[in-house]
Amino acid sequence: MFINQIEEIPLIPILRKVPYENSAAIVRALVEGGVRAIEVTMETNRAEEIICEAVNLYGDQILVGAGTVLNVEDCSRAIGAGAQFIVSPALDKEVIRFAVKKKVPVIPGVFTPSEMLLAMNLGASMIKLFPASVLGPSFIKDVKGPLSHIPIMTTGGITLNTARNYLDAGAIAIGTGSALIRKDLLAAEDWDGLVEETRTWIKKMNSAKTTI
Repeated sequence: MFINQIEEIPLIPILRKVPYENSAAIVRALVEGGVRAIEVTMETNRAEEIICEAVNLYGDQILVGAGTVLNVEDCSRAIGAGAQFIVSPALDKEVIRFAVKKKVPVIPGVFTPSEMLLAMNLGASMIKLFPASVLGPSFIKDVKGPLSHIPIMTTGGITLNTARNYLDAGAIAIGTGSALIRKDLLAAEDWDGLVEETRTWIKKMNSAKTTI
């Protein structure tokens, strides 16, 4: 169910350090733009409130996750706020075990095939290749040969023009922050512009297959 909803619309906007007073408008614009999942990073001011409010308003439409979960304490706070999935920038065994115990999907950050396999063996629902732009789409294509069973989300340095390449290489989801939730749109409080930008990303990611 979790994987299926992520795959349906493979764009996961990341709300990182967005102003709390604009968070409701940002989430509303992303939902209107067509996303099926969002991630709120735990270092964001009042992250737990943003997560809770998003779940209460849109929990039947989208998955609301917590990102930059660095330890079990962060994980516990995020789940307590209603987070429906957990994302970490690194592979922390205790975070994975805690989320699995709480029956909440967890996506740890990894960089090598060994870390990918370890994460899945610990119970991760998928892995986050981070920073993805350093390795590129070809790495995903190559690693999916022997590790085809591992669902891969990619985050870090991905743009509108490169996102589709990662999907074609075998990733099932793309996480992106400021490349989508742009500073100029936030500064102007241009929520209609954010709706259109979100739709543009989704359309681009649904476009014709590229060659890797």
